[in-house]
Amino acid sequence: MIVLFTGYIGFVTFKRKEKLAGMAGMMIAMTVGMISSLALGFQFGIVFQYSLEVPSIIAILFGLGVGYFIGKPVSLMAALDGMLAGIMGGLMGAMLGAMVSFSYIMVLFIDILFIFILSVVLQLANQETDQTHETKKNGIGLPFISGILMVGFGTLSIGILLFFQLYDNQTTAIQPQNLQSSDQSIVQENTGYQIVSIDVTSKGFSHENIVIKAGVPTKINFIKHSGYTCIRSIESTDLGLDVYLEKGDNFVTLNDLKPGKYQFNCGMYMYYGTITVT
Repeated sequence: MIVLFTGYIGFVTFKRKEKLAGMAGMMIAMTVGMISSLALGFQFGIVFQYSLEVPSIIAILFGLGVGYFIGKPVSLMAALDGMLAGIMGGLMGAMLGAMVSFSYIMVLFIDILFIFILSVVLQLANQETDQTHETKKNGIGLPFISGILMVGFGTLSIGILLFFQLYDNQTTAIQPQNLQSSDQSIVQENTGYQIVSIDVTSKGFSHENIVIKAGVPTKINFIKHSGYTCIRSIESTDLGLDVYLEKGDNFVTLNDLKPGKYQFNCGMYMYYGTITVT
């Protein structure tokens, strides 16, 4: 859908290139370059969950091509503006897709936003080339319908996200007092190993420092309560870890740790924690 709609806008722009010189042509190139690369980057950011490199590169290259081929028939300056906007949209789209993960509401919202923006671009092209058809008596057109849908789904999605965010914060805040009294209390002894549980929420890790015994095999359970968090993986250079987190239990086994401090962080380097081995 993204490629087809973008190609259609490019075809329309090419046919009317003589009448789209100046600011209108530049705005069309910038807008299409940014929104198309943002939408595509968002889709690929969801598909490639373990890495930002692939979706970023694909979306940026797509945005560069769209910005150039739509802007070049108008002017070289329009092509340059479209290419720069395509780079920005590709980066933002890939990061957004990686952060929010898969969500039917968010995917639908981005699609409606994409259709709405391109319908306004078509209106602009028609207006500048004096080919705008007379508005129907009821005043309802594709841009109007898309705008209403975008606002409606946007409001609904924000409400749902806030609801799950509040629910997530409430459930993770209700913890036994013995789990919050000290770092030592979160370690559970078992036959031959010790188990540590760490809650992963939208605000980070429930324990920024855990204390475990040296020489005893350890299992750390990173419990991801909700998908509405940017923490999608755990990395540690000190421990050689790079683990993708599924919703629910995520056990990481550590053997024969020597006394010292070992740092871990989320995949986006926003939240950090420490394992202290005594």
